[in-house]
Amino acid sequence: MNQEKIGKFIAMLRKDKKITQQELANMLNVTDRAVSHWENGRRLPDISLFKPICEIFNITVNELISGELIPKEKMIKKSDENIIETLNNKIKQKKKMHKIIIILLSTIIFLIIVIVFGNKELYPKIDIDNFSISLLDTGKEHLLEKELTKDNRTIYFYGVDTAFFCDRKDNCYQLKSALKNKQTTLDKFQEYLEKEVEYENIETYKLFDGGTTIYKKSGFLVVYCNTIDGNHDIYIGNSEMLDKLNGEYCGHPKSTDKSFIRTYKIISATVNEEDFEFNDIILEQNNKREKVTISNTFNLIPGKIYEFSFLTFKNFEDTIRNIFKYSTIIKVVETDKEINEYINEDIFVNEIYDNESELNQLDDIIVKIKEGSLTTKSAIVIVKDYTKNKYLYGDYFRLDKKENGNWQEVENKCDNCFFNSIGYLPDINGYLQFEINWEKMYGQLEKGKYRIVKTALINNEECTEEKCNTYYFSVEFDIN
Repeated sequence: MNQEKIGKFIAMLRKDKKITQQELANMLNVTDRAVSHWENGRRLPDISLFKPICEIFNITVNELISGELIPKEKMIKKSDENIIETLNNKIKQKKKMHKIIIILLSTIIFLIIVIVFGNKELYPKIDIDNFSISLLDTGKEHLLEKELTKDNRTIYFYGVDTAFFCDRKDNCYQLKSALKNKQTTLDKFQEYLEKEVEYENIETYKLFDGGTTIYKKSGFLVVYCNTIDGNHDIYIGNSEMLDKLNGEYCGHPKSTDKSFIRTYKIISATVNEEDFEFNDIILEQNNKREKVTISNTFNLIPGKIYEFSFLTFKNFEDTIRNIFKYSTIIKVVETDKEINEYINEDIFVNEIYDNESELNQLDDIIVKIKEGSLTTKSAIVIVKDYTKNKYLYGDYFRLDKKENGNWQEVENKCDNCFFNSIGYLPDINGYLQFEINWEKMYGQLEKGKYRIVKTALINNEECTEEKCNTYYFSVEFDIN
């Protein structure tokens, strides 16, 4: 198959149908960048998308893989050519299989020798090239099932019979046995998922619960938990998993997550000057306008109205800025609804934190800025904890500035950004060091008195159904 020819063919059909790359992507549940890669001949669509593509453009699979419309009188001849090409490929594959069989037989003999002499590992390391799952019967009730605990992480399956890792030679191994036999690690698995995100084969979302990451592909979801409470479990399930679990994952109590929708009119959209992967958006709702920064994967056209679907684990004051700051955007679609239609939908609203009050400094905790590390853009913070791991440190920070004798939170210039300097437990000597780079969030700091505010939890302290007790400490510094 000539992928360049196929790509130009898809582009021609899309233009003839008068639909955009984004609209085609929405129909196929892929990103507009993926469609762009097809049309530019850089990649072919996944084979699972052949049938839906053909249905959208009312063509045959034969025409799609040929990269052209085929007259009826030539259809049989072209089919024969494609069949012959397929058979030739099958012959090549058969020869390859013979070689593989010979290799496998040789491997078996080799393994027998290894068993006898004990010189080699029985379980080869896996360079993960593909991940797949086999689903349970859809007619049965799906329950969350604990599969195994590895590296202090518990892995759960939902609606999944078996999960597999495969390498580039199409050797496949069950996830459970591969991890038990140390053929790969959970960190390697996440590295593979991140690469797939870069290749735009997988969508990803980050939750504002400390840094939990959701990986989504047609047919499955993978959740790597990373909460402020220290939960690092992993959930692997079908596409309905998160809806069915009703928020009860990553250590969250049931229904503590909140999904909600807002509609906004886009006034303008420009590329963020500091990070080209983000766009600065001015949007309008209820005659109010607000500037927010979101990923440029969302193709927003000024003048149009869009429906935003959000997910959050946070409690916050219900404002446009806070919605984009503390929530994860799950989906954005163009709509003909009124821009104020969803404005009164309830979301979590917390008690407003009083920035003017003194923070409850923690006993037996010393916090300071490392000498020589402070700049207008960043600093290295040192924590000395003499409590023998009484406290658990998450990854949330806030920056305040003293104005007219009162502490005021510095305005965040990047609404969908957050600090990612994870501390957690100090070492055995109670020492913890981390670097905070605030330039992206706040820009370079002007002259004045500032403080970094950090949160902590008491290890093993019981939480109420509503929330856990949060403790704050801070370190002050001057920018001259």
